[in-house]
Order: sequence, then C-alpha cells, then structure tokens
Amino acid sequence: MISAVIPTFRGRARLERNLPSVTDSLAASGEAWEVVVVDDGGGGLGPLAAGARLLALERNRGYGPAVNAGVRAARGEHLLVLNDDVRLDRRTVAALRDRLSGAGLFAVVPAIRSPLAACGDEGGKAGMWQAGEIELREITAQTTHPTLYPIGCCFLCRRQDFLDLGGYDELFAPFFWEDVDLGYRAWRRGLATLHVPDAVCDHEGSATLAEAHTLEARERAFSRNRVLFHLRNLRDPSLRAQNMGAWAAHALFDRREALLRGLSEAIDAFARSGPRSDPGLADGEILARAGGR
Repeated sequence: MISAVIPTFRGRARLERNLPSVTDSLAASGEAWEVVVVDDGGGGLGPLAAGARLLALERNRGYGPAVNAGVRAARGEHLLVLNDDVRLDRRTVAALRDRLSGAGLFAVVPAIRSPLAACGDEGGKAGMWQAGEIELREITAQTTHPTLYPIGCCFLCRRQDFLDLGGYDELFAPFFWEDVDLGYRAWRRGLATLHVPDAVCDHEGSATLAEAHTLEARERAFSRNRVLFHLRNLRDPSLRAQNMGAWAAHALFDRREALLRGLSEAIDAFARSGPRSDPGLADGEILARAGGR
C-alpha cells in the first residue's frame, strides 16, 4: 500500500484544487492506497475527497512534526509525502514507484515544476561547498540521477526507511532545511535519493508559508536552520573549521537582523542538541555522490 501524507494548515482551498489529482495518480498506479491529511492545528477543512482520512493535531507545530504524525498514522509500506499545493500528473505515482527498487535507495523525487525554480524544476539538487558552507543548487537533467535530498513538497520512500532515520528532525520546526537534513542523513548511511524527471508534478510554491508567516519570520527561520544543519551534520574537521569561519564572518559583517537572529537561535539550539554522531560516509563523499560538481 502507498500512503500519501499531506500536512496542511488552513489549506481547504488548496486541497480542493489539488487533492483530486493525487487520488487519481494513486489510483492509476495499480497499488492499494490511502491518503492521510494532517490538519496542523488550523481547522475548518470540511469534507475531504473520497479515500482521504483526516488526522487533526491540537496545535500548529510546523511541517516536520505534522509529517511525522501522519507517517505514524499511515498504514502503507510506502510513503508519498506531499504539500497541499502540489498537483500530480496521472502517471507520477506509478513512475516513482517503478524507480523505488533495490538496495541502497532511500527516496525518489519527481520533476517539480514550480515558479520558485530558476530552471523550472525544483526536484534536482546539488550541494556545492562554497565560502565555508554547502550551497544548494538546482540541477537540470533529462534522465534519472542522484540528488542531495528529497524536497519536502513531493517524494516517495519506504515508510520503514523514513522511520529508521528518525523521520524529520523536529528541531528544525516549524519549517526549512528539515528535508535537506533528512536527505543528508540518508546519504550518510549510503542511502541515495534519485531525481526522476519522467515523473512530473506541479507546485504552486510555498503557498502556506506566504499566507501564514511574515517575510521576516521566514528569513529568520531559513537562516536559523541553514546554520543548524551545518553545525549538526558536518564531520570533516577542515570543513567544520571553514564553516565556523563563515558564521563568524556573518556575525561580524552582515547586519541583516533576520540573519543575525537566526544565527543566534541556531547556536542556542545546537548547544541543546549537539552534533550528530552517526557513522557512515564522509562529507566529501556525500557531496560527490549526491550530484555535487
């Protein structure tokens, strides 16, 4: 069974626009399926499309915790994680399911057509080491290839693999970089994520965030979690030293309030959590395998 898990916050109109395409693509896959819509404390959803069930959370905690709750409630052996502003082509689920086979694979990501993507496709990502940090870049391709992480708006994986990795790290709540962190942890264990351009979906583009959070709040969260990701995940002593130098330079010379507040919040969070210690691939090998150039 494939379980589609869709977190939403006051997303009734988005679900009405997009959920029919999800159920249609699931049905066309030929597999048993279910849809779990996770109401992240917003309420007011009303009746859902046929085949969908509602998991209502008492309060809004953000994307990662909402997905994790939906995964725990899901019954399928495969997970299709989706934003509520994503429309699927009819063949998308089947095309992703066909590619999710064999050992050493964590997740598969479709071509994600989006106004947020400079190249038109959010699905392919490379991690480039530059100026003391991992810079995320889009990759264009016509054939299936490795990508750094499964972007949270649409990917397919095995439910048990998601659970074995601990799901999304809720330290990144309410949003941003939790999907980069998940993919990086999977690569650390030698589990690849693939970008599959033959599978296609359309993404309206961060609709929930723009409606529910100010630009300053979004910029601060992005800054916080970008710093926190590096502090928790980098292992190579040389890369860690370069990264510390980069954050020190930001603190000294970058006067943007959102960035500085995010940096301070990241340091506080890291003081509580500490670095990760999972064994596995070195940072350089992860970046090389995951499409870095």
